[in-house]
Amino acid sequence: MLQSKIILVWMLVIGYVLAVDEQSNIAKPILTVELQGSEGNKAVIEESTEVAALKEKIKKLESELAEYRKGTPKAETIATATEETKVVESPEQFFKGAKLVLGGKTPEYLTTYYASNPQSLDGLQGKLKANGFTVLATTPILNGKTVITITNDELQKTNTLLATLHVLVNEEHEVLVQNPSYFGAAYLQDKYKYGQFSATLKALQAALGDMYEVNDKFELDDLSKYQFMFGMPYLDDTITVAEGDDLLEKVEGEHARKYVAYTLELPNGTIIVGHKLRNETKQFLTKIKVERNANILPYESMIKEGKAVILDPKYYLALSLPLLHMSDFMKIASSPEEIEKDIKRAYK
Repeated sequence: MLQSKIILVWMLVIGYVLAVDEQSNIAKPILTVELQGSEGNKAVIEESTEVAALKEKIKKLESELAEYRKGTPKAETIATATEETKVVESPEQFFKGAKLVLGGKTPEYLTTYYASNPQSLDGLQGKLKANGFTVLATTPILNGKTVITITNDELQKTNTLLATLHVLVNEEHEVLVQNPSYFGAAYLQDKYKYGQFSATLKALQAALGDMYEVNDKFELDDLSKYQFMFGMPYLDDTITVAEGDDLLEKVEGEHARKYVAYTLELPNGTIIVGHKLRNETKQFLTKIKVERNANILPYESMIKEGKAVILDPKYYLALSLPLLHMSDFMKIASSPEEIEKDIKRAYK
């Protein structure tokens, strides 16, 4: 009976992947089944919880695929303790969710970003500097969408990619900043404690004014072990893009100037490198209509102990865009590889 169920799950996964895109390189889930013993060939699954989770995910994928084939977007809501917010389809709309109030009880969901009222690029840079931030770079991402990359002492002490935050100046529409609590919960894992970045959030409030949650959210308890779906990468499944003793010299050299936006040395000696992607690579933002989330770029690599690594784009993009479905990622199936290629250019 168990074996029949496993085979059914396997067939559903294969059917889904083939139905959507035979050429997709978005990780195709693989279910490993071990057969033990000569009598009866009983199927053994070491992690029954993963099987149950996979079954549940397949139900969700089938529903999403049906919506995708119809060509109609699937409406989704996220309930919080204070209000119910609906997905805003327009990437330009300044949507005000719950207002950030420092302190209080630990929430069930964390917002991925905070939105605030629009400001000029120059004016915002001045306010950020006045409130203890160092501006590492201002990087045009798309037309009318410029990202200010910032850091401070509290962030740098994590010695992780959390050392930087991207702040999007979205023309006259809004300012959008990555939430250090959200990415801290993902990157620091069991070392993270809710509220530990209150000093950084307070400084952001002083620079940006009132800050509001957005629809992009994810369960706090699940961020430390984030995985988009069974078979997809985790935080530690990094990709090595270069090796050697001269990696810093390469990304700070004349050749790399058009590929690199900034470098930052952390207290433990690790170097963060912010990469400029080619215009054609950045178009994945428009393909899946997430121009409002342009501050997922610049894409960053880390140099440590003679290696340059990046988060697998299949992990980072899904983590940064928690509202997207599998069908959305199928539309940009080649983007992870293109991002990797762009970053490797800086290390040649």
